[in-house]
Amino acid sequence: MNENKLKEMWNKTENVFEISGYGSSSIEQFLSGRSRSTARGVRNIIIMDMVVKTLVVVTLGVDFILYYGTKNVTFVCIAGILLLAGLLFFQRRMLVHFNKIADHGQTTRDKLISMLTYLKTKFNLTLLAVSITYFFVFISGTLVYFYLVYGKVRPLDRVDIIVFTGFIILGIVFNFIANKVLIKYQIKHLELCLTDMNDDAMAIVSQNIETQKKQDRVNQFLLGIVLLIGFLLMVAVFKNVLG
Repeated sequence: MNENKLKEMWNKTENVFEISGYGSSSIEQFLSGRSRSTARGVRNIIIMDMVVKTLVVVTLGVDFILYYGTKNVTFVCIAGILLLAGLLFFQRRMLVHFNKIADHGQTTRDKLISMLTYLKTKFNLTLLAVSITYFFVFISGTLVYFYLVYGKVRPLDRVDIIVFTGFIILGIVFNFIANKVLIKYQIKHLELCLTDMNDDAMAIVSQNIETQKKQDRVNQFLLGIVLLIGFLLMVAVFKNVLG
């Protein structure tokens, strides 16, 4: 849904309230419902990915047992488990932080402002952590497949490596874009809700975003470096195993 259609839908909703004679309490209930819907959608993305990561950790544990004695493969499994544990810890912190800002004790306006600030700043890192899950799913699943079919990790030729790398990149990119589209949709809704309040809500959001960016710049850089090093390490080790 593009921005114009979203605005048109929102304007129609406003007209319904005006024509029906609903007061501010009804509008407040509507906005509160929108904030709960957004919070539920964000939580679902984080929680579902944490479940998938946990299953991948279990799968890598099984791979470790199946390939016990094969040094390179067991190293891949251990490295994958450690990296996933770090990502799970990071996402749990992000989930706890989001639950605090989406607390029902706040006013609807404050919740909308907090969630919009969060989605425009911290959630980009969460999306990156979510998207990279596909890489670990591919590795753990491939190891299981090789064991069931060949009883070992068979060497791959250049074409195999190119194809596998392509699948991994496409999976990560598709995952990121799909979730990004969903979040952009939620952001547009929140912006329309706050804009319609006709106060300084959007100005506060802009100020919060600038402040948050300054505070998170170092953390974002460090997390990006960790993810990049982890990704390159896993690619290098896995390529060594398959080569």
